[in-house]
Amino acid sequence: MDLRQLRYFKTIADAHSFVRGGQQLRIAQPALSRSIAKLEEELGQSLFVRHSAGVTLTEAGTQLYAHVTTVLRDMQRLTDGMAADMDTPHGAVVLGIPPSLQSILTAPVAAEFIKQFPSATLSVIQNASGPLREGVASGQIDIAIVTTSAQARSLNYTPLFTVNHCLLCPAAIAKRFGETISVRDLVDLPLILCGYPDALRLRLDEAFSDIGVKPDVRCEVNSASLVIDLVAAGAGLGLAPCGVLDPDRADDLVAIPIMDFQASWVIATSFERIGSAAVRRLTEMFIEHTRALTEDGGWPTARYEGPPPAEIGSSKATMAPHLIREFGGAQTTSALVDLR
Repeated sequence: MDLRQLRYFKTIADAHSFVRGGQQLRIAQPALSRSIAKLEEELGQSLFVRHSAGVTLTEAGTQLYAHVTTVLRDMQRLTDGMAADMDTPHGAVVLGIPPSLQSILTAPVAAEFIKQFPSATLSVIQNASGPLREGVASGQIDIAIVTTSAQARSLNYTPLFTVNHCLLCPAAIAKRFGETISVRDLVDLPLILCGYPDALRLRLDEAFSDIGVKPDVRCEVNSASLVIDLVAAGAGLGLAPCGVLDPDRADDLVAIPIMDFQASWVIATSFERIGSAAVRRLTEMFIEHTRALTEDGGWPTARYEGPPPAEIGSSKATMAPHLIREFGGAQTTSALVDLR
């Protein structure tokens, strides 16, 4: 029995599936099945009950799960403690972040982290906020950028930014809409956007419910890049967070801010990983990059909501979930920056 087998076992148990477990671990299912079979042989016990919907733990599996959770947590704390003492990221760290932030946040921060810390390895998982929060809570993801909706109180949150959603349209017709628009301007437009469980889809339904109509959603996808390509191909008009559009496509496509349609984003981490040097440095790098972008005008549709520069890297830079404002929702009274 080794730690790798225990980690595989816990991932499958959390996912309730060998297939989903293999996807999270990025391991082929046959290899994963062999590892678990070997673990069951060593213990002389069946750990999973297989059925059509996935797997569930046997009584022996439930007992092992409790011990494995403790062992892996203690090992992680040991690793984090040693890394913190050295103050330099070492080992593997898993980052979760939505595809819509790929160009403006993920790529520049991930690239800088890789260059600065050769002793650390970075895995990036792109998904909607809901699954990313679940990944942090289960220990599969170390740090994630997520929206403030449906917060899990078991996690630690650091406010980061508020950004407008935008209407993506071909440059040739952009003059029809003006420099900014409202949710009411979206009525009867053929829309393409990331579907459930993406937070944008949920917020769109809420916004249209407030004005008493239904959106004309022609296509739902799971990738912001596909939204962009479909708009470019003339299939409809896209909805996405401002910042998703690569500046290189500015001649073909235009992102028009929707002034009353916005969302706030936070950095989510487990309280058990706060001491990790890799998690701490990634948090600082996301904060520093976002602050620089918004203050220098590189992201005019976003407003920085993170800690002041003097507090970056200190315990003051994070706050408990119940203290985070629900930016962009019914509870906020703050105005957006003037985008005109």
